[in-house]
Amino acid sequence: MLRTIVFAILVLLMFERCAQMVPPTGGKRDSIPPNLVESNPINKTLNFKGRKVELFFDEYVVVDNINQKLVITPEADNPYSYKQNGMSVLLTFKNQFKDSTTYTLNFGDAIKDFAEKNPAKNLKIVFSTGSTLDSGRVYGTLKDIRTGKPLFDALVGLYNVSDTLDIAKQKPYYFSRTDSSGVFSIENIQTRDYKLIAIDDKSRNMLYNAKDERMGFWGKTIKAGTDSVAYNLNMYLSDNTQLKVQRTLPKVNNYTVVFSKAIEHAEVTFVNKDSLPYLLEPNGTNLKFFNVEPHPDTTIVKLKTLDSLGKTTEFEQKIAFQAQRGKTRQLDPVSLTTLPEANKPVTNTFIYKLILNKPVRSLDDQKIAIISDSLTHEPLSAFKYSWNKNHNILTIDAKSFAKDTVKFDIPKGSIVTVEGDTLPKTMLRHPVLNEEDYGVIRGRVTNADTSMHFILDLVDEQYKVIETLHESPYVFKNIPQGKYFLRITIDKNRNKRWDTGQMDKNLQPEPIYYNPDKILLKANFELNDINITIPEEK
Repeated sequence: MLRTIVFAILVLLMFERCAQMVPPTGGKRDSIPPNLVESNPINKTLNFKGRKVELFFDEYVVVDNINQKLVITPEADNPYSYKQNGMSVLLTFKNQFKDSTTYTLNFGDAIKDFAEKNPAKNLKIVFSTGSTLDSGRVYGTLKDIRTGKPLFDALVGLYNVSDTLDIAKQKPYYFSRTDSSGVFSIENIQTRDYKLIAIDDKSRNMLYNAKDERMGFWGKTIKAGTDSVAYNLNMYLSDNTQLKVQRTLPKVNNYTVVFSKAIEHAEVTFVNKDSLPYLLEPNGTNLKFFNVEPHPDTTIVKLKTLDSLGKTTEFEQKIAFQAQRGKTRQLDPVSLTTLPEANKPVTNTFIYKLILNKPVRSLDDQKIAIISDSLTHEPLSAFKYSWNKNHNILTIDAKSFAKDTVKFDIPKGSIVTVEGDTLPKTMLRHPVLNEEDYGVIRGRVTNADTSMHFILDLVDEQYKVIETLHESPYVFKNIPQGKYFLRITIDKNRNKRWDTGQMDKNLQPEPIYYNPDKILLKANFELNDINITIPEEK
């Protein structure tokens, strides 16, 4: 009897195991996205008064980061919760929707099938709380003005026209996000006047952060629904925040004033005829003063700064170094960089820069030598050279007769900084450029009148500037083999740099255009008639 019972239990277990549902282990992968079969309210419903939106699909679905991906326009400021129930998703809103308004719920890829996570495509519900649906539409593209590349997932907004519009504090009334091609489309909007503005919106809070987000705007008010043109916006950085002294870093040897953003120039005026060496560090935010005896305990300076927008700001600043402890100071080491960079090839006639991290007090131009192929030693005094205003950058008009290598021999003690320290013995080496290993690119700028000023850049595939010219016809010589783009900037204010836009002044950035064709350059080749055309302004 016991054997019979045990046998029966084993048979039941085998049948139960055979009846278990397991996913198939082979076959074709499911690539079909879930389809919306019904919604409540149905799409394009009028006079909707409810607070719940429910979607029904033809298969089991999951919800993926819906709070980030669901775009509701106009911006409703109406919190919601969601509930996933097999083949349906229910949204419950806290408040009633605003009367006589058309709302669009664009789900993006927030809802996917359960098995393979294929997102539902073009999932959008439109309804109106009034008796009509708004039919206005605004569309276009975004691109980065410096690279010409389209921008993905940037926020494009329609703002109510106002003299007090502040996109750092006000969210757009209608908005959309760009696809991978930089294309945007804002639909079912009221036909009236708007301000069209785009921002990076990296934080996804729909507010503009000028410190690190690009923006672009249409210079005129647009009327959604009546304008049939595509709005193509250029995006750029434009930090219009007020420049401030963010903090100070007092030390025994130096005192650093740290600004809230990078500046391009600082004019320093010392009060009471005192003086200290100083320099603006390469990051553009740190203005460093050096402790050189004798000087009073506190030095007062007036600062006049210039930022990237051309705006000047004036400060009065007290410079007070920390008290020294002990008999000797611990100095920051002297560092040196060069242009061209170390080991980069040079021609026999070239401009050379020595860049130090401290102002220089003295230089012995008899000891520093330029060596050609280890045979010819010429002292620096034989060449023309000059210092910058802060005495930390030495520019040399260099010449050599080397066939293989040019060297700069800088003995210890030949360069002494304002702090009394020096470089260790330094030997800088550069191979002599072999023209057969490089190429030449020639061409001209077309459609440019004689009064037009421009900046012509040869850039690589990472948009790093290889060389810059300002004339036409042009010649780029000694260019390494590689792939390049030709870029031209219209220098409207003739300051030989690109100037960004300023929305508060309704000022667009200086135009930038690319030659559409990539340049493929081989060693020992000359490419001629590589012309770039400036489009006619409309």
